[in-house]
Amino acid sequence: MGTDAKLTTSEVESLAPDASSLKAAKGLVKQSKWPLLEYSDQALWGHCQGSGKNPYVAMVDMSQADIAFKCSCPSRKFPCKHGLALLLNFVQHADWFSAGSEPQTVTEWRDKRAVAAQKKEQRSQEKLEKVKQSLAQAQEEARQVAADLAAGKKPKAKAKSATQLKREAAVEEGTAELKLWLKDCLRNGLLNVMDQRHQDISRLKKRMVDAKAPGLVTMLDDALQYDCSSEPGRRAYLRQLSRLYLVASAFEQRDSLAPEWQSEIARLVGIPTTREEVLTAAIIAQGGKDIEPEQLLVLVDLPQEIPNGVSHKYYCYSLERKAFVTCQIFVPNNANAAAAMTERRLPVGALISAKVYPYPGVQQIPRVLLEERSLVSALPQVQDDWGRFKLHELQEPEVSSSVDFDDFDDDDDEPSKPEAVVAPSPEQVKCYQAALTQLTGVTSLEAALDAMAQYFALNPFADYCPVVMEQANFAQQGSPQRGFWYVCDRAGKARKLSGHKEAIHEQVVSALALTGGHEFSAMLLLSDLATILCGIVFQGQYLALPLNQLRLNEA
Repeated sequence: MGTDAKLTTSEVESLAPDASSLKAAKGLVKQSKWPLLEYSDQALWGHCQGSGKNPYVAMVDMSQADIAFKCSCPSRKFPCKHGLALLLNFVQHADWFSAGSEPQTVTEWRDKRAVAAQKKEQRSQEKLEKVKQSLAQAQEEARQVAADLAAGKKPKAKAKSATQLKREAAVEEGTAELKLWLKDCLRNGLLNVMDQRHQDISRLKKRMVDAKAPGLVTMLDDALQYDCSSEPGRRAYLRQLSRLYLVASAFEQRDSLAPEWQSEIARLVGIPTTREEVLTAAIIAQGGKDIEPEQLLVLVDLPQEIPNGVSHKYYCYSLERKAFVTCQIFVPNNANAAAAMTERRLPVGALISAKVYPYPGVQQIPRVLLEERSLVSALPQVQDDWGRFKLHELQEPEVSSSVDFDDFDDDDDEPSKPEAVVAPSPEQVKCYQAALTQLTGVTSLEAALDAMAQYFALNPFADYCPVVMEQANFAQQGSPQRGFWYVCDRAGKARKLSGHKEAIHEQVVSALALTGGHEFSAMLLLSDLATILCGIVFQGQYLALPLNQLRLNEA
């Protein structure tokens, strides 16, 4: 890009992390605030006098396509107000700057970024070549399968590698120990071993880590979260132990299962399926051809805390399939690792376009890999403050490797304020409303429970069944502030909403603020123990309700 690039003020302002940072940066567009302002062909640098004795040193690298900022201030924001103000000064008052030789700190920083960019490009090329090789291999395998079928032969199963066989053997040893403990619990009686369950499960979690079965670690950790002092909690705990026993038993007998169940059980114990394997399987199923993009309504984000991060399970409705699919994205707790993620979280409430590649396994609600995602349209969505509407962006901005996540901002004069509201265009509104009309479901609670029963009959290992219930409304038992909330149908049949009472109350109040007490379509996740309200459709709008405060394991 270089400093000769013609940037506009609005383009620079769009780089601000929030409204308060932009306001603070505009306050620093004063020559008196900057005792030093210099530039080279590739960069800007300057000294900004703050409240301390020594001025802050701000730099802007303009040598690459993406502009990068660096500053000696302790702000966590990126860019900080000093870096943003430095670039605003240059765009609006270039005559304030003097041409100069780059300081060593600026040159070293730019060189480091150039090396990182080169490595990133190299990794992208290597990844592209790997995908091309996988696609070529998939097409060859598809041709071979087609030739075998045409000749009346049964296609040959792909042989497992030595690494796969070794891992499966380790998992099998772990499942044998897990089954032994579960049998001991039943033999001695669950109530008799309840006091030592934390100790036993903690020991088994470490054993499952050694056995390379992270899926079983997560299932054990879920069992540990249930409050067994109550009857519902004990029931949920017993249900989770039953699922553990079924998974362990099924893994030991995996070779006798159908291929889709072998894949499903492998996923449950934590044996991953690589992206290349998913693409290969999908292309083989398509006869060697790549699949076409389809449109998806992103309706639910179900977060779950797991070791080292949070797993986000998204429920999306495919307009082409007229059915739900699920997608899981892991977000690590480490800020640097999270910033380096190539797969971004999905915007709940948006209509997106993506290529949908199903993972192998039982496919009532397919778990899929979404590639080449793009935003089609969206309507304003209610955020965590329950009152501010905002149009979601599909892709989160990339964070430069020069960000210091250990910084801390003690130099902001203004408190943080909500971001500016972005109104959707009329075309986006029409497109989104047309998509919502295709989201149809059952019209009674009885039909919803029937759909749930059929779903779990086909896959007892599933966690929740997604259901859209039309003509729904709320009912309450008890006092307005302390009573229990239910979702009900026109016939008066109701089911108690699951989660922490205060969080449910906030959900219902937010929904009633939109519906005014009128009927709506409810997006529900159902199980034999839970009824989770995830969102509502009302008069061409989708209100997504956050689920992170429900504390669903406190059964």
